[in-house]
Amino acid sequence: MKPTLTNVLSDVKHIAVVGASPVEGKVGNVLLKNVLMNGFKGLVYAVNPKYSEVLGVPSYKSLSDLPLKPDLVVIAVPTEQAIKTLEEASTIGVKLAVVITSGFSEVGNEEAQQRLADVVRSSSIRVIGPNSAGISLTKLNLHASIEVSPSKGKVGLAVQSGAVGGVIISELRRYSSGISFFISLGNMVDVELSEVFEYALEDSETEAVIAYVEWVKNGRRFLDLGSKLVRSGKPLVILKGGRGVRSSEAVKSHTGGLTTNYEVFKVAVKSMKAYLADDIYDAIEVCEILRRLRSLKPRRVFIVTNSGGLGVLTASSLEEVGIELPLLPSGDFPKGVRSGGKAYIANPLDLGGDSTIDEVIDVLTADSLSKYVDLAVLVYVPTAAEKPEKLSSALIKRFNEIKVPTVSYFAGEGSFEVTKEVSKVMPVVTSSVNLAKALSALNSMWG
Repeated sequence: MKPTLTNVLSDVKHIAVVGASPVEGKVGNVLLKNVLMNGFKGLVYAVNPKYSEVLGVPSYKSLSDLPLKPDLVVIAVPTEQAIKTLEEASTIGVKLAVVITSGFSEVGNEEAQQRLADVVRSSSIRVIGPNSAGISLTKLNLHASIEVSPSKGKVGLAVQSGAVGGVIISELRRYSSGISFFISLGNMVDVELSEVFEYALEDSETEAVIAYVEWVKNGRRFLDLGSKLVRSGKPLVILKGGRGVRSSEAVKSHTGGLTTNYEVFKVAVKSMKAYLADDIYDAIEVCEILRRLRSLKPRRVFIVTNSGGLGVLTASSLEEVGIELPLLPSGDFPKGVRSGGKAYIANPLDLGGDSTIDEVIDVLTADSLSKYVDLAVLVYVPTAAEKPEKLSSALIKRFNEIKVPTVSYFAGEGSFEVTKEVSKVMPVVTSSVNLAKALSALNSMWG
């Protein structure tokens, strides 16, 4: 009986990079560098008969020559050699192989992919790929991948495009976030999406999952494990590649799979109560809000801003998805709040372009705020009078004074810098549309 993906990933102590190279720019060079630079604590071997050592790591002629059997073998050699290497790995009892090598079904080479599949079927080895960009397990400081090095965090990535995964890894840093794992599935000759969902379900380091999906190998298991993931309190955000005729055709030349009808796929995702994103940035921002506010149902929201126009646009986006924006008794808020002598203050509340970040925070510290709303949204346009450092410092310093869960939305000059800092203490979005999508998803995901 084959071991599960969870079993093989939980016990990686020794790894071998087949095709490791000292030549800059070679895939085997990038892989070995990434493993070494990210601080993997286990034993690392290089396998390349041309060298006795690669980047200071002992190099051997073959896997059979290694002094210890590796738990993980990363294969980055030409197609024919990759198949032979996998056969050798299975013979010596390697638990997991990640095949970086391309040139299989994604280019119409079905015969080579079938031979790879035959090795999988006739042995106990588990295989990720081929045409994979590698894997990362940040709890092990393992980055056996050709993509950018990740920040450690709580988001798991299951992707059928390594480059899409690399973009997500990079963008998560903007939101003071990072990954727990990254698995680039490639052509899925063996390990497929549902097994990664199962791993995420059992992994204590993972709080949410983003999946880039082009095609599904086992539909029933995909639905079952995806649903279990969401029910466990771990949000699942799915980004679908191949929605129309041309993009579906492109899937065949990317991972060699057949994409399903997009309308059918949407129904399936909805049945799992997962979130279906429109693009990468939508996926990231919605995931961060779902992950960080996952116990919240924000049906009543209060918006406070220094920009009347941006406040109105934000209010419009929220009302379009059914969010209530209640009026709040002015007597419960600081005297400086501009209510014009009325009994209620507006929502959105515009404090004006001459207001300061501390005046905006003052409103959010009102003790009675939690009686009227479930969530506050701070919409702010940095001005020349307040540098990004001042805005960030004030929000981080006074964050614990705010009485309700709060999401920030910054726009304009300096907003990038503020977003990166403020996201250390609260979720941040870069558009009112993504905010509305996230709040709608919070209200429906665990309803």
